[in-house]
Amino acid sequence: MENPGLRRRPVQRRSIDRVERILDACARLLDEVGLDALTISDVARSAGVPAGTIYQFFDGRPGMLRELALRNLELLLARLRVRIAAEPALTWPRAAEVVLAETVAMRRSVPGFTVVDFADTRPGGASFLPVGSVQESGDVLAERLYHFALEEAGLPALPDPYRVMRLAIQATAAVLHLSFSSTPQGDRAMVEQGRRLLRAYFVDVSSETFR
Repeated sequence: MENPGLRRRPVQRRSIDRVERILDACARLLDEVGLDALTISDVARSAGVPAGTIYQFFDGRPGMLRELALRNLELLLARLRVRIAAEPALTWPRAAEVVLAETVAMRRSVPGFTVVDFADTRPGGASFLPVGSVQESGDVLAERLYHFALEEAGLPALPDPYRVMRLAIQATAAVLHLSFSSTPQGDRAMVEQGRRLLRAYFVDVSSETFR
């Protein structure tokens, strides 16, 4: 899927490195100053590039944030590939636990992830991901995770999959909000409650596949 916030995809190594440096600077500044105070000029200064270079690649600040969100999604998928390689007999309930665990780990370690994870899910906030097949933010995440589960993890198809995935994503977002609102490392007991909730939900919905 094309990213409408990216003006052009870099192909030369030098340009690729420059884009990665811009995104790294953006992520660092999100942790330092927050979303509302983030400016193109500050990102350019931190990345060591002219501000015009950012506009060569990105459609302003929203495009830069959208690309950072997509990079975080690709990072999650890469981490999941490592996990599923070690768990060949994966089930939907176990997969839900693994996704939660990896997302929590990213929340603790990936710069900027507490502000822009896979999309901006603040109430009333703009989405930094391109829309999916329907007009709701977050569909890209639901689609990518579901197709990953079927095509790479070998899980069986679910009934009503996009509603299931979107609900699970929102539940995970709520777990993260509750877990990390009071401590930067997260409330482990709240994460455990979220794991139990997601596991129980996927035990129920995945059992419909075999009825």
